[in-house]
Amino acid sequence: MVRRTTKAALILAVMVSMAAAVTMAAAGVAAAHPAGVAAAKPKPSPTPTPTPTPTPTSTAAYTVTNLGSLGGGESDALAINNNGQVTGYSYTGKTITLKTCCGGCYPGGPHNPCVEHLYHAFVWSNGTMTDLGTLGGNFSQGDSINLSGEVVGSADTATGSSSFLWNGTKMTALSGVGAYAINDSGQIAGACTDSTGSYPCVDSNGKFTRLPQPSNPAVTCGAASAINNNGQAIGTCDDTSSNEHAVLWQNGTVTDLGTFGGPSGAAAAINNNGQVAGYAMTSTDAQHGFLWSNGTMTDLGNNFISAALNDNDAVVWGDLIYSGGTVQNLNNLTPAGSPQIMYATGINDKGQIVANASGQALLLTPN
Repeated sequence: MVRRTTKAALILAVMVSMAAAVTMAAAGVAAAHPAGVAAAKPKPSPTPTPTPTPTPTSTAAYTVTNLGSLGGGESDALAINNNGQVTGYSYTGKTITLKTCCGGCYPGGPHNPCVEHLYHAFVWSNGTMTDLGTLGGNFSQGDSINLSGEVVGSADTATGSSSFLWNGTKMTALSGVGAYAINDSGQIAGACTDSTGSYPCVDSNGKFTRLPQPSNPAVTCGAASAINNNGQAIGTCDDTSSNEHAVLWQNGTVTDLGTFGGPSGAAAAINNNGQVAGYAMTSTDAQHGFLWSNGTMTDLGNNFISAALNDNDAVVWGDLIYSGGTVQNLNNLTPAGSPQIMYATGINDKGQIVANASGQALLLTPN
């Protein structure tokens, strides 16, 4: 019996921990594992529940490009840079046989082995999808891509998994940091580990800077999940009640971005203007998307959780885009007959969006 890998919760991570799978204008964001730390193989993303199928407009706002695959027929796009290069993961068409049972799993039954399809990190550029390979294992995924085409992500090794840096020609394991995002200067935001545990940090050419914890001792932060070209980073921290706090690090200080009156909020993306997108709860525990700018939090509406943000204040989430004070369904803006968009994961400053339909990685380019 053949089965595909169960896809893990990038979108849930955006809503809950904000550590995926989300994205900034020049670099996508998703979680990865520190080198040398035992961890499960990289996990791709499931889809949120889409809104009812809309009717495309007569004049489409976007041209839709299917990015294809590495041979297995399915791909998932996770981040885009300002050159329109995309990273994520794609099934290769190769399989491995697992020791687990996928049929006749009872005494006397045939005990058919499970077969799992492999997926690898990719870079898509100008119509070509390049397989980035792994670090000696079976699986990998690209989570963030900068303007130079450098990618950070997570990959299996022969004995476990590690974060990696792809420099355009070679994948290298990252030592001492779990990579979440990379900016155009090559700074990497993520989590560092030592004898005290995991903490948020920025890696600048191998020099690690530990980011401060909030002054509230009940709040602890494990990772920085995104970084812009000015070195400003964001993350989501937990308090002792398991409530999340969206935070911004800049100039050696940390700022709690607050909520809409509820107990928790989380940060998903930061642009080069220092604006942050994410979600925050209201006093009734409803989850509203937000766009934070210079201390002011703009409400983007109920269940608009925010996944990615560009420098022009455009925010995407699920099958929706917020721009100019208006929320629109992306499926209303694509040509008739286009694949049904289920979740967007990135948007660049040219307005290009990477999104995913059922098994299809898509690039939406403004007309």
